[in-house]
Amino acid sequence: MNLLERVERTQKSIDEFFGQPFKWGEADCGILAGRHLENMGFETRLAEARRYSTELGAKRAMTALGCASMEDFIDAYGFQRIPPAMALPGDIVGFPGGSDERPWTGLGVMIDAGEHLIGFANGEVMRGPARVCTVAWRVA
Repeated sequence: MNLLERVERTQKSIDEFFGQPFKWGEADCGILAGRHLENMGFETRLAEARRYSTELGAKRAMTALGCASMEDFIDAYGFQRIPPAMALPGDIVGFPGGSDERPWTGLGVMIDAGEHLIGFANGEVMRGPARVCTVAWRVA
C-alpha cells in the first residue's frame, strides 16, 4: 500500500471516530483499532468479541479472544513492532491508558508521520501528540 492509500484509508477512520464520545463496546480504543484495520483492508476479530459495556467486560472479551493485553490484541495480527518515531499514517500506536489504579495500553492511529495520532483522551477521540506513544505496529 502506498503512502497516499494509507492517508486516504486513515482519513476514513478519522471521519468515523473523531469527536466520538467514549463508550465501552461501541467507541473504545479496541473498537477504534479494529475498525481502522478494517478500513486498511484487513479482516479483524471484532465480530468474535462478545458484547461488553464495562472495562471488566472488555477485559473478559479480550480474554475470550486469547489476549491478555491490548499489545497481545495487535500482536495477534502479525504486524511488525516498530519504534513509535517511525510510525507512518495508518500505523497502530499504543500509549499509557486506563486509570492510575489499573493502567493499560490505549490504542490509537498515527495520522501523520510521527507527529500526531488520534485516540481516546478526556472521554472522546481527539488528536494528540505522538510523543506519548510507547509502542507502534507497522500496518502492512
